Amino acid sequence: MEKWGKTSPMSRIAESWELSAFPKCESIVASGKYRGFTILELQEIFPDLLGEKADLFSVFPLLIKIIDATKDLSVQVHPNDEFALINEHELGKTEMWYVAEADEGAAIYYGFNKDTTEEELRECIKTGTLTELLNRVEVAEGDTFFVPSGTVHAILAGVTIIEVQESSSITYRLYDYGRKDANGRERELHIEKALQVIDKTHTKVPEQTREYDRYEEAGFAVRALSSCEYFNVKEVEISGEYPISHPTSFVAVTAVCGEGSFDNGYPITKGDTFLVPAGLNVTLSGNLKIIQTTL
Repeated sequence: MEKWGKTSPMSRIAESWELSAFPKCESIVASGKYRGFTILELQEIFPDLLGEKADLFSVFPLLIKIIDATKDLSVQVHPNDEFALINEHELGKTEMWYVAEADEGAAIYYGFNKDTTEEELRECIKTGTLTELLNRVEVAEGDTFFVPSGTVHAILAGVTIIEVQESSSITYRLYDYGRKDANGRERELHIEKALQVIDKTHTKVPEQTREYDRYEEAGFAVRALSSCEYFNVKEVEISGEYPISHPTSFVAVTAVCGEGSFDNGYPITKGDTFLVPAGLNVTLSGNLKIIQTTL
């Protein structure tokens, strides 16, 4: 995570919550008059901060992360809103992955390679062969994957992603490769809940042509990455001055590479995430690639 500008007293960091209002994990203002204020505290002062689209949600709706997998992450699944609100008292999780970096041959698991049954899943979990049922997909920088709730998945070693998701911490682990901690204990699995929410049908893997379709917006190369009821995400390659504004939603800007600065002089470089208030017109100047997210 150091190459993404992330430091911590912990010996290992695999995940950075870049934009969050999740309880006890709130993003705070980094500088200026309101330094140290959380997003929600700032919203109390500026009610229009997030825009009217945010009013459609009962909580701050998004969570943006950078995940750097140096080891295979567990095979897991997330519930939808209905199941999560009833059983966990928080939102479910639909998410989107943007592959920011990938070692040669690095991969993810994405859904099932055939239709499955609960009995088959239970047997494969018991025998440690669950991954034989999964689509193993090699990835490259710039690949994108929409991961709706119910889709079984895992990020494997050598992949760094920028993740845009609903504001939720719910993860049901199905398989963790039999790994044990220093005390010889395996991590908890959540098989019964996972089997209630998992999509057991064959999953079609999104085709990645790697000759990405881009269009021009304000003179810049833009690529639409993902659009659903929770978020809209696009990639923008900036060389010069790029205007940012949205009348009804805040704009989250995450730098993938390069560097630049906003018109107030504040710099932005690889790994930085900024929240631009709804209705505010700002200009981002420099040579960089960003992920831009709105509601």
